[in-house]
Amino acid sequence: MTPEKDQALGIQLMALGVILLPAMDAAAKVMGDTIAAASIVLARFGFQSLFLLPFVWRELYMPRGQELRLHIWRALGICSSTLCFFAAIQVMPQVDALAIFFTMPLLVTLLAPWMLGEKIGWRRLSAVSVGMIGALIIIQPGRSPFGSIAILPLMAALGFAFYLLITRKLARSSSTHKGVSVFTMQFYSGVFGSLMILLVIILMQPFNLAAFNVQWPELWQWRQLILVGVLASVGHVMVTKAFQYADASVLAGFQYTELISAAVLGWWLFGDIPTLNTWIGSVILVGSGLYVFHREQRVAH
Repeated sequence: MTPEKDQALGIQLMALGVILLPAMDAAAKVMGDTIAAASIVLARFGFQSLFLLPFVWRELYMPRGQELRLHIWRALGICSSTLCFFAAIQVMPQVDALAIFFTMPLLVTLLAPWMLGEKIGWRRLSAVSVGMIGALIIIQPGRSPFGSIAILPLMAALGFAFYLLITRKLARSSSTHKGVSVFTMQFYSGVFGSLMILLVIILMQPFNLAAFNVQWPELWQWRQLILVGVLASVGHVMVTKAFQYADASVLAGFQYTELISAAVLGWWLFGDIPTLNTWIGSVILVGSGLYVFHREQRVAH
């Protein structure tokens, strides 16, 4: 049953979510290069599944056919996104990586015609172009102090855009199981994500890449890995529930306050201070993203 609209509750849930998700990224960043990014991703999905299992075990079922394929593609999107983002924040400031990651709504707009058959007009295409200029201001091609690492958050945004579009397709699919709760959807994300990243880790072992090195975590790393999983679970559930209680038009601007949370945590924990380029590019990206959302709402109505 769909929850009744409660705009204030939706805003509160979104506010908590945009605090918890940067905290999850910070918990991953604290481990730095002491543990491989792929191991952090595996823990993030594995502990998410374990944390949510008590809440969902009564309503679990095995997806089949088209729904199962969509779950697998969805896992591929979220796994690649998380791996790229965690690898990026091990090297660059969290707020810089997140600012570049916020190209994601623009990428969703660009990919929607090919993946969902949606049409986009010249206004939204123009807004996407302006937003990408904002991303380039942050990335600073050829001059970035982080080199090619600055491309990883953009790849993370592409993976997450793919994940969101597959989620839309899953919701529209007639074969999708009816009445699935937010907790159950997040549980499946954790399970399929864990299997996906575990397979990638196994396949990448012969190449001896640092991001996929396997090692047994120390006690303090176990605490951080569990914290990453718990914060990911609660944060994503909060954000998803927020959209059930409040209108997307009300919540759209609040999503971008995640940049402020990331900036505060980055300064407090790591002494990172965003550059002028980061703030200028972020303002352009946020403005473009909000305009694209506004146009989508106008077209929908």
